[in-house]
Amino acid sequence: MRSGVRKTLDNLTLKAESWYRMKQYRKSAKLRLKRMNGGYDLGDEYDNIVVPYWQKYGLKPKKMWYKIFSDREQKVDPRYIPDDLWYGVIVPYFSNTQFRRFGEDKCQHDVFFRNLVRPETLVKNIASVLYDKDMNIIDENKAVQICMNYGEEFLIKPSIDSGEGRLISFFTPGKFSEQDIKKAMDDMKANFIIQAGVKQHPTLSELNESSLNTVRIVSFLFNGEVHILSSILRMGASDSKVDNIGAGGFACPIKEDGSLVEKGVNRKAEWVSENQHGIKFKDIVVPQYEKIISIIKEEHAKLAHFKLIGWDFSVDINNNPVFIEYNVCPGANQITFGPTFGDLTDDVLQEVFVDKKLKYAQN
Repeated sequence: MRSGVRKTLDNLTLKAESWYRMKQYRKSAKLRLKRMNGGYDLGDEYDNIVVPYWQKYGLKPKKMWYKIFSDREQKVDPRYIPDDLWYGVIVPYFSNTQFRRFGEDKCQHDVFFRNLVRPETLVKNIASVLYDKDMNIIDENKAVQICMNYGEEFLIKPSIDSGEGRLISFFTPGKFSEQDIKKAMDDMKANFIIQAGVKQHPTLSELNESSLNTVRIVSFLFNGEVHILSSILRMGASDSKVDNIGAGGFACPIKEDGSLVEKGVNRKAEWVSENQHGIKFKDIVVPQYEKIISIIKEEHAKLAHFKLIGWDFSVDINNNPVFIEYNVCPGANQITFGPTFGDLTDDVLQEVFVDKKLKYAQN
């Protein structure tokens, strides 16, 4: 158990981080609402539906959230969790953010998830120490030679604090030099991983060949069971190497049988029935979807410190689910998938704001 002083300092750090996140997501929501021309007209539904629902928890969420969340279906559901509440209260309650950076470290995936298919690792940098794929300590020259001798595309990306394709460098055979690799590693400073590119399944490649298109699934360990809260397929824009919406891509909800729903969303918050290549979302079935769900349920059950996890998987050309990464502070996916906790919402809010049975989980 932590000392009283250490626990107080940790709690202050957590509160400061939560406060910052809340401010940032409120700011982002206001900008999004402008792009949506004010969002859904709530009329008196906010006062008659939303406010009474949250009163029993002593809360009154801002009206703007429900203008945003209600716009897709043009109806109000009070179970939507405002983003400031999600990142400022819900996620810190269920997941130990003190462990986050180590827990998410991609250089540790072969330790935590040794049984899963993962992109081939060429080189790791853990806290400024370079390793080869077998965890032998190497120097920079050896790391560069490993990359130069690899005959296919590879990439360098942060192993900690990454997201949305940020800071990833791609290398295509014949189009880079030793100096290019050294510069990329020097720019990264420390804590990065060099991996082979994934040759994706034809179904995913057809959606957009230039990007690795991934399934993002949010799972929840609650009352002794792993629940799947949301599942979307992310696909990139033409000629883009990354698959996130912010880079011009699309996100489309996935149904329980692995097929996509009729419409997906783009960067402009528009709901469309096809992507830039004219492929209709409803015609796509995600390969190996049931197996991906099974893997996530099995793996999440081992990670009790993180009860909310966002998982990224792709499927390779050999039809194998490929684990890309996981995020223990995931987005709620409500824009695309509806209320995060669905039918669990009342039980979840009762736990967080009333029962608080997990209050010692991070002692």
